[in-house]
Amino acid sequence: MLKNINFHNNGVFFLTTLINSAICYTLYGLVGALFGVITVLFANIVYQANDEKNNVFYMVFLLSMIIVGGSVGYFLKLSGPFYLFLFATTYFYYITFNKDPFIDRVMPFFIIFSCMATTLTTVSIQLPLSFFTGICVSLGVLTILKHKKYDNNAFRNGLFSRELYQSDHRLALRAFIYTSFLFLSLAIPDYLGLYRVFWAPLTFAVLLRPMEVNIIKKTVHRFLGSLLGAILVSFLFHFLLLKNIYIDLTLISIVIFLMPSFLQSQNYLIKTFGITIFVLLLLEEADFWQDPTYLLPISRIYETLLGGSLAICASLVLKRVRK
Repeated sequence: MLKNINFHNNGVFFLTTLINSAICYTLYGLVGALFGVITVLFANIVYQANDEKNNVFYMVFLLSMIIVGGSVGYFLKLSGPFYLFLFATTYFYYITFNKDPFIDRVMPFFIIFSCMATTLTTVSIQLPLSFFTGICVSLGVLTILKHKKYDNNAFRNGLFSRELYQSDHRLALRAFIYTSFLFLSLAIPDYLGLYRVFWAPLTFAVLLRPMEVNIIKKTVHRFLGSLLGAILVSFLFHFLLLKNIYIDLTLISIVIFLMPSFLQSQNYLIKTFGITIFVLLLLEEADFWQDPTYLLPISRIYETLLGGSLAICASLVLKRVRK
């Protein structure tokens, strides 16, 4: 972990977060500040998909599709049509995986936000506007601070590439298995009436990647990192955070600064641990201050267990099918 701390990269990420959050807070208030931080993570993950060149317009377009996914989830709720949409989306994600690195990195966020939006009762226009503004500002600042060649053929070689939509028929069964387990990760919490049904599919999407090798080992490591992160955040909310805004801001600032180091780690446990803490602190902070119940962080532990268990089961089945 320490060897991954690069003060230039970490500083760029932290500075981008400050600029983005300040702009979004000025325009949209606390909701904008929250999305200002989260969108920096999304933008950074997608921006790093290519080490040499990028097309900022292509990345903005792909990341904006997350708003579309969220809109579908919000209007359909947890209905039959939404489950059909989720199944089709996840199937597409699997069969197109590893053909365009930018799409590969956006699709998990698309799926996650689609599931999260089903739980929203009302949506202010500030929500999509703050997300879109945050994406544009983040990518703009990253483009200025990190110089990469401009990719003129990003759309043609990515979203509109014929290769993207050509799939090997041998992938069909594995795609169906992957999609079915992700489907179950939302259907089971929905059936059981859990507190936040979207956390289990969120965990599944983060833990298990399509068509990777050594999937069981990697999934277990990611699962342990996610679980440890959820437990740590639960501990913090019980004993430290409560209503002390200074401790909150200090802790979040430290996590934001270290986030690039977590992302660059080759240890999947450490990487997932960092991402889990980052996301939970921000999402739970917003929920916790509006509804200060300890059920929020505690629910993340058993929902992480459910999503992680399904990801490990899917790994076992997929490994057997491959053989």
